[in-house]
Amino acid sequence: MLHCDRIILIKLSNDVLVWRRATAVLATLSLALFVAAIIARDPPDFSAMPTIAVIRDAEQRPIWAIRLARAAHLIAADSLRAQPLPANRAYQLWLLAPETTEPHPLGLLPQSGRKRIAASPENAGLLAGAGELLVTLEPPGGSQLPTPSGPTVFRGALEGPS
Repeated sequence: MLHCDRIILIKLSNDVLVWRRATAVLATLSLALFVAAIIARDPPDFSAMPTIAVIRDAEQRPIWAIRLARAAHLIAADSLRAQPLPANRAYQLWLLAPETTEPHPLGLLPQSGRKRIAASPENAGLLAGAGELLVTLEPPGGSQLPTPSGPTVFRGALEGPS
């Protein structure tokens, strides 16, 4: 009889352990979702944000307007004029700050309309200062290197602090 009681207690303790672990996982998940809901923000209204740079072609015609929502760590690239794009290529945006030797990748540019691009806190800070934006011709997903792999085809100067 003692042996049978011991088996039942072991099974119950294993079941209790499973339920405790499941409860802990669900509580953690609930807390994570609650925190995400609290900090979730509506995307910024880029129409109200000042333009920090205009990317121009060789004839100085505007192609993209770049806006920065520094607190949200987002930039918006507005296509002002569609540019012909070679097959299997994409336009990639890079930031060249005065104190850096290599450009920082920012993201792929849209052919038309507006595209929101996430910016690291470091890049968002650099975009609020002086520097230059470069656009290179890259493979469809962008450069696989930390630096441009294609030629620089367009440029635009950052307007600096405002």
